[in-house]
Amino acid sequence: MAIIKRIKTLKGAGILADRGAKDQAPDFLRFNLVYGFNGSGKSTLSRVFACLEVGKHHEALPEECSFDIEMDDATSFSAPKKLTGLENRVCVFNTDFIERNLQWGVGRANSIFYISQEQADLAAELKAAQASVPPGEAAKKAQSDVVKATDKALKTYRTERAKVVAGALHSASRRYEAGQLQADYEKLPHGPELVLAEEALKALINVAQLSAPPPTLEEIKIDVAAIQTLIESARHFGEVSIGQVVLAELEKHPSMVPWMKEGHDYHALNSLETCLMCGSVLTEARKDKLAAALNDKIASLLVDLEITRTQASNLLEAALGLQGRWPKPIELDLSLQADYAKASNAIAENFGNIQTHLKEAERVVFARLTQPTNAVAHALPTTAALQKSSEALVGSVALANALISQHNTATEDFVKRQDNARESIRKHYISEGKSDYASLEISYSDALAAAQKIDQDNADIQEKIRDLNAKVKSHGPAAEQITKLVRAYLGHGELTIVAAVEGYELHRHGKLVRGQPSEGEKTAIALCYFLSTLESEGRSLKDLIVVIDDPISSLDTKAMNYACALVRNRLAEAAQVFVLTHNQHCMNEFKKNWRNLSKNEDGKSAKATLLFMDVKAPAATGLRTATIVEMPAQLRGHDSEYHFLCYKMLQLEATGEGHSEYWFMVPNVIRRVLEIFLAFKVPGSHPISQKLDTLAKKLPNFDKARIVALERLTQVESHSDSLEDLIAHSSMTVEETRDANAAMLALMFAADDDHAKAIRTQCKAA
Repeated sequence: MAIIKRIKTLKGAGILADRGAKDQAPDFLRFNLVYGFNGSGKSTLSRVFACLEVGKHHEALPEECSFDIEMDDATSFSAPKKLTGLENRVCVFNTDFIERNLQWGVGRANSIFYISQEQADLAAELKAAQASVPPGEAAKKAQSDVVKATDKALKTYRTERAKVVAGALHSASRRYEAGQLQADYEKLPHGPELVLAEEALKALINVAQLSAPPPTLEEIKIDVAAIQTLIESARHFGEVSIGQVVLAELEKHPSMVPWMKEGHDYHALNSLETCLMCGSVLTEARKDKLAAALNDKIASLLVDLEITRTQASNLLEAALGLQGRWPKPIELDLSLQADYAKASNAIAENFGNIQTHLKEAERVVFARLTQPTNAVAHALPTTAALQKSSEALVGSVALANALISQHNTATEDFVKRQDNARESIRKHYISEGKSDYASLEISYSDALAAAQKIDQDNADIQEKIRDLNAKVKSHGPAAEQITKLVRAYLGHGELTIVAAVEGYELHRHGKLVRGQPSEGEKTAIALCYFLSTLESEGRSLKDLIVVIDDPISSLDTKAMNYACALVRNRLAEAAQVFVLTHNQHCMNEFKKNWRNLSKNEDGKSAKATLLFMDVKAPAATGLRTATIVEMPAQLRGHDSEYHFLCYKMLQLEATGEGHSEYWFMVPNVIRRVLEIFLAFKVPGSHPISQKLDTLAKKLPNFDKARIVALERLTQVESHSDSLEDLIAHSSMTVEETRDANAAMLALMFAADDDHAKAIRTQCKAA
């Protein structure tokens, strides 16, 4: 199974120095110990390896970071586009893993914690779901108020609108209420075309409010043809000539013609010889002459005039009384009254003209009858004018009678008509109020839908909480297994992991630990969980490439021994192991066990490599960069950091006035060397400044200026009991640093010449 051979190229990885394919660097072997101070890039290096674990760019790496990792079988993986393939083999433990997989409950007194990223994520999701319950209930109540308000507004509208419609319907047999209005909106057609004009609406309301149908009416009857014939006859009689048959005497006395006709007829019937009036003898000649004057034409004329006069008198009398018997507009159905009034006025006007002609005709006939021998002057219309007046009268009568017929039809179908009127009224009102009603309905419907959604969301949240509770309980590792590993890691059984209702509890000596544990205990729990998952999901340890960044934190020496032993033993069969640490004691523990494996002996290739994160500040940039190099001999060969510190001081001395790539760390290096040197030369717990004074008194010839330089150093540099913070920037200048370095080396010679010579021999600067 292939393992990682080297980082072939690297660019844009923060403090880690850029490197190209031709740059020399030690290869990785099966076991790899990488030692480096805090801030030297170990976490960045672990995240480079973590890219292979997830098969994608790590979010904590710079976006522009790129690299190429070569395997020992010549295959390679590169960022940003070729990172997949080792997801099931690479396992990385670092601070990112701890943050993902070990999460403590919120609050100082909260003792619940979660192991594994999945359980922690589920717990976080559970807490988020639980936190959403009160807002969900508040939203439900608020939306319930909205539903009630919109429902009330809709119901109020229905009730008030129904009252308006009911008032217009005037239905005694059926009440019209809110429910009927709602049903009408659901069933009846509605639209702007069904909204009635004010007058039309009033007419329908009047129909609706009738308690009984109006009586039927007789149509208007005028014998226009008879009147027309009579007027034509009157005009004829007024204009006809009697001719020569009429006696001169009669022509002088035309009014006597009827009397003379009657007297002649009487005398002839009774064969009288003398005139009963004057006693004169009626000679045959006289009789013949009278007979000729009063022949059948006169008789016929007189008869026709009498008949015509009677007809004229009768027609005129009928006409004068007829108008009062016509139906009045108010008697008709309300919807017809306006049109009928117009038609009635037209009849009155046209009939008035005919009446005038009829009166003139009666006068003409009576005048001719009175004086048969004389033509009568008249104002009667011509035949054409009379025809026009007659047609106008006939037309206006026909129109009025059509309206009367409609009235009679409506009266005969009163119930149906009233029902139709009421339906039209209902359509009018629902169409007129459609916009308001629809708006209220939409508001209520939307509010109800929102309330139902909130209810469903709340129900979903409760279901989600139940589901997450179950998953949180089932997605954690076995508490006994983690407890066993923690015991092996710490070297004691004080701490136990106990499964709780939700997550886990940490117990110390069988009692619940309130609040959060120490950082070392957190690291122990997280690392033990990490080790317990290596062979999960069917993975085999012998196939895995395991990267562990700082496996110990705040542990005492004994606990550290147990922790390192646990990691070594658990990972002994892994395909490849990387241990990255800033802790010297941890480094020594792994170094002691892997040092022999790092040698090529007896024809066998080395299986382990001891590496160092070498941090420099090149003159060109002045920026700190870290490079992976073989571990310096002073760190490899000694458990104490003293030799390495002296080596760095001698390196600075060797540069003289030139630039030192390590000058930034030398102030802390000098401080630490001074502490160690004085601890042996001036034993005790006194402050460094006091120890310097004591030593200076024993060296009266030692340059006091150099003692001052070292005192300045102790005042500027913070106290440090290890190498962890050596690469922090110092506030001392380069000149001050060189002076302090020279002063420290001079003090070592002055106080212990043999020691100083041995150090220069063993820690000679390369």
